[in-house]
Amino acid sequence: MLAVLADLLTLGVAVAISPLAIVAVILMATSGKGRTNGTAFILGSYAWAVVFVGLLVLFGRSSGAEEVDSGPHITIDVIEIVLGVALLVMAALQWRSRAVHRTPKWMESLDRLTIGKAFLVGVLIAGPLSPKDLPLLAAAGGRISQAPLAVEESVAVVLIFAAIGCLAVAVPWIVSVVAPNTVEVRLTGMRTWLVANHAVIMTVLFLILGVKLIGSGLADLAG
Repeated sequence: MLAVLADLLTLGVAVAISPLAIVAVILMATSGKGRTNGTAFILGSYAWAVVFVGLLVLFGRSSGAEEVDSGPHITIDVIEIVLGVALLVMAALQWRSRAVHRTPKWMESLDRLTIGKAFLVGVLIAGPLSPKDLPLLAAAGGRISQAPLAVEESVAVVLIFAAIGCLAVAVPWIVSVVAPNTVEVRLTGMRTWLVANHAVIMTVLFLILGVKLIGSGLADLAG
């Protein structure tokens, strides 16, 4: 199990590095709703990762993906390569948009969200509306389904992987809980920097992950 988690660590950290999701939690925290809406947002992100990756693992294991020479195993490797190529394409697109430094308009309404809507936004930002996280979560699901793990070990890996993916967005939430009176002073600079450098951060991340997924998929097929 530890070997599988080590293999997934890069993907988990990449999921965690989501500048816009971090900015969203910062905006909630600086509006005084970090402990309520911020909590709901993080829970939504975590729940999506657990459910999405868990379903992929369940589907992969039920089709025999853990067998090295099986059709599903090879299919997952091919999909991983395709996802890697897609990330390289997104890296190029992000680099072209690096001159844009504005906060997305949808973030302007974050301070007016109810707890339920904050949870839903967390779900959407962590997957369905994220061009980065969907391929990473899909790759993680494929990796876990290929590993020769017991059921309880697979469940543990999914839960831990999803938790790793929420670490970065949890930082501003922790600040809002521990130091609510100074949260704006502590987080405003971070928010400004993340918005200004979002495209560059994502370009580098997409490049590294694209190469990793392509390399991993090719290595599996060759082996």
